[in-house]
Amino acid sequence: MRLRGTLVTLVVLLAAIFAVFNWQALVTSLSVNFLLFRIEIPLALTLLGLIVVVSLLFFLLSLLERAGQLRQITQLERQLETLRGQLEKRRLSEFATLEQNIIERLEAAEQKLSSAVTEGRTALLDGLAAGGERRREQAEQLEQRVLLLRDELAADIAQVEDALRELMLTGQTPTEEL
Repeated sequence: MRLRGTLVTLVVLLAAIFAVFNWQALVTSLSVNFLLFRIEIPLALTLLGLIVVVSLLFFLLSLLERAGQLRQITQLERQLETLRGQLEKRRLSEFATLEQNIIERLEAAEQKLSSAVTEGRTALLDGLAAGGERRREQAEQLEQRVLLLRDELAADIAQVEDALRELMLTGQTPTEEL
């Protein structure tokens, strides 16, 4: 755009300088043939005016092209802003989904951990109960054996006492009998 504007300005300035220095030649009238008719006009001034008109048209077309580019840039910026908004919404939606997913997984893990702890506690209590019951059974068996041994020992002691009484009554020494 700057190059075109500079070129147009340079051409117009050169044409103006040329016109100033050659004004007498520019205003000299000549007979010009337009195929259908003939007119006496200053040909150089007509060509100079045509150059100025063409330069102005070129300048206007450049302005229109630049306006179109600016309009397109504005439109693209709006589209970019819309896409940024959509991207931001999508990103927030994905974050919300991710957060919800993480929360669900944490809750599931917490439930699994809680059930595992409960199962472990139940298994431990069952094991302790089973172990306690086994120990209780062993203690009962041991108690029964102790009672049996006590009864047997009491019976043996009673027999020994009876034998000692009998020996004492008879007057024999215990070593002789044993």
